[in-house]
Amino acid sequence: MRDVILFRSRLEAARNCAAVDGYLVDPWHLAAVLEGLRPRIRGQNVFERGTEIDAARAAFTQYQWLARPTGLQKEAIAQARAVAQSLTQSLGPFVGSAMAFRQWVEAGESRAPFRGALMEVWREDGVLRTPLPLTGAAAFRSGTSWGVRTWVPCWLRALEDEADAIRIMTRTLEASWRNARLQAGGQRRTSRALAAIDVIAAHPVISASTLAARLSMSIKAACQLLERFLKKGLIVEVTHRSARRLFALQDMAPLRETVQPRAQVVPGRKRGRPPASAAEDDMNVADTESVQDFSPLERWVPDYSELEAAMAMIDRLMEKTCL
Repeated sequence: MRDVILFRSRLEAARNCAAVDGYLVDPWHLAAVLEGLRPRIRGQNVFERGTEIDAARAAFTQYQWLARPTGLQKEAIAQARAVAQSLTQSLGPFVGSAMAFRQWVEAGESRAPFRGALMEVWREDGVLRTPLPLTGAAAFRSGTSWGVRTWVPCWLRALEDEADAIRIMTRTLEASWRNARLQAGGQRRTSRALAAIDVIAAHPVISASTLAARLSMSIKAACQLLERFLKKGLIVEVTHRSARRLFALQDMAPLRETVQPRAQVVPGRKRGRPPASAAEDDMNVADTESVQDFSPLERWVPDYSELEAAMAMIDRLMEKTCL
């Protein structure tokens, strides 16, 4: 389950780092973007939808620094690692990293490269076996004192909170995996159901073709296993479509709610985009129906009789006054 734990922890770390910079994003929205799915845009107007897209872009950039840095990003991470190693060797992995982080920020550098360098430094020092994204993002919230005596303990507490959150998430994922194995049992001795659950649990999302390749079985047999698991409620389908579907354990169910469902197919219309002539015919039919249903409103003729009588009375009064 290493890949799933890394995926979920990086999602949360990217969300926290983006939130410190003022970008609030749903981690499941980011998960949908990373898996190539089309997420729902929940904004009520253009401004809110644009804000949500900008937040997702900022979180995606933070995720990229932590998981798949580009060539230029790797160069920046190498520079940050050199700064961190110069202090961790004398002050220890945590206090040295905190002091190096302050030195890096005070030099006017971005925080993202140093966050990516922390995982590599701690793996080299033997603190971590897996590159878990511990960033201490909460220590950079507005209102936090920048003094050494105050900020360093705050950053270390933020690291502790993030480690606790990853531990709780890991236990939850493990319990879900074990529960799925128990409910998938009772098969024949030659059944691949338990092995399929293990493969599904090892991936954030998985397709039938990937499952078939991992288990060296036919795609048809993999689809039958996935459909059986769906009926039992062991897994969830996250794409809302009938082809190229992706599956995951029940812990990824919020991702299904975030993904935008496929547009409804018009009854009677064949697959693919309709030809231009068909679209013109539909428009002509609609125009004809609208013309046939149109009936002009009766013209309103105002009644000025009372107004004319009042004006005539005023004229008579004016004549008497003048006489």
